[in-house]
Order: sequence, then structure tokens, then C-alpha cells
Amino acid sequence: MPDWVFAIKEEDLKEGKIKVVKTGDKKIAMIKKDSEVYALVNECPHEGCPLKNGTLEDYVLKCGCHNWGFDIRTGENVDTGEYIDMEDPKVEVFKTRVEDGNIEIYV
Repeated sequence: MPDWVFAIKEEDLKEGKIKVVKTGDKKIAMIKKDSEVYALVNECPHEGCPLKNGTLEDYVLKCGCHNWGFDIRTGENVDTGEYIDMEDPKVEVFKTRVEDGNIEIYV
């Protein structure tokens, strides 16, 4: 059953930086952008590359392996083109909240 779980102290997540936390069996990329906190699975659906190794451009996290871009707010793939082996390349995103200086994820 989904529940709020501690992810990271708010002070440890800097604006525009990516931190990876582990909760259960998931590795989750945490990103603070314009003072909002976003959380998404740290794995590109293309070949499983860690998204942490990518670059953040505005609200798009580009995978470091093949440059696929994902909107950190929705997980949607923002690149156009034909994906022969994938119908809807998307990464899972999670709700976040800040409670008493702690960032929590709803998983």
C-alpha cells in the first residue's frame, strides 16, 4: 500500500542538482527546480542508464547515454522521433512533500 516515506533532508538537495535515494527496491532521482522538489525513477526506459548521469535543461532531464529527454514534472518523453522498440517511453514519477525539513516521497 502506498505511503509517504523519508527520502532526504531538504538542506541536502541543492537547486538544480540531482541526488539519488533508495527506497524499497527503487532508486529515485531527486531534483529541486525553482524551489519545487521532483522525484522520478533513476533509470531511462531505453536501456536502463542512470538518469543521474544526465543533464538538467530547464524541466527536462536528458539521459547521459543516448540523450533522451524526460519532463521531470510528468515523466513524459519530450523528444520527437520514432521509437521502434517502445510505444510510450516514460519514467515513473512520484509525489513529494516537505515536512519539518525532510523531503518525503509517496511510494
